[in-house]
Amino acid sequence: MKKEIIFDNVKFWLDQHIIYCSFNSKFDKRILEIEIEQLFVEVITAFSLDNYKPILIDLTNLSYSKAYSLYKFISRNTNIKAHVISKSFLVRSLNVKLLFKLYSIGDDGVIPIQISTNYNRAIAYSQKQYSEFNSI
Repeated sequence: MKKEIIFDNVKFWLDQHIIYCSFNSKFDKRILEIEIEQLFVEVITAFSLDNYKPILIDLTNLSYSKAYSLYKFISRNTNIKAHVISKSFLVRSLNVKLLFKLYSIGDDGVIPIQISTNYNRAIAYSQKQYSEFNSI
């Protein structure tokens, strides 16, 4: 059974030990970072049930500026990092992927981050992270 939580223009769901997040193109990036952080932490906590899981965040439906703003905030947010074992971002082009990777240079790397243009690779990465963390 797939659980879903939809809030405004953000959809979260849990499937095979991965928390998925997808943003509708109508997402308003002016939403306060505090609200985004609170939403992510509450949803991750609800889906985790005391078992850390990876999160896969799909930014492909967003404009470049919205995707970049969200990536900058989510990738370095320490409160979100404390609730997941890894973060995987799905982007729509290689150029965006490279730019995001450049932004990530010098990040502390405590929680692994993957940026991908391929949905299946992003899922495989998240599944691998879950298996390794939980010794499956």
